[in-house]
Parts: sequence; C-alpha cells; structure tokens
Amino acid sequence: MDRNSSQDATTRAEALAARVRAARLPEPGERAKIRSQAGVTLRDFAQTLGVSQMTMSRWERGEAEPRLEKRVAYALLLREVAAATADGEVVS
Repeated sequence: MDRNSSQDATTRAEALAARVRAARLPEPGERAKIRSQAGVTLRDFAQTLGVSQMTMSRWERGEAEPRLEKRVAYALLLREVAAATADGEVVS
C-alpha cells in the first residue's frame, strides 16, 4: 500500500469514526421525551427524517434502531430540538 492509499484509508476511517460519534442517541425513553417536550409530533419527526411514523415510533420505544445515516440525522435532530427547547425557542 502506497502512502497516498494509507492516508486515504486513514481519512476514511476518521470520517467514519466522526459519523459514529455524531450518531450517539439518547436512551429510547429520552428520545420521545425530547420530542414531546418540544411540542413536535411523531409525524413531524418522521417526515423530517424521511421514515414512516411506525418506524419513528419503534425508534422512540427502542424496538428498532436506525441505520448509520438515519441515526446521524436523528441524533442531530434530537440535539437541535433539545437545545431549542432548553433555550426557550418555539419549535413549530
């Protein structure tokens, strides 16, 4: 393996590790709590993430877990909604 290939592999590994870190989700019960405290419907979350309401409900209950790309988006959405709620922002 040449040096460029090794650097590319390292870069890809670092990017994957960053996505995995970004995908950390709160415990299932906390997920629903964050959403409901913000006054956001299950449907709103599902539409935002491009999944069905049933899938969203399963994620909130811990019956299923999203794959990495959806997990990253879901984790980001939860963090943003929690931060907005904590800051007193109105979520609509």
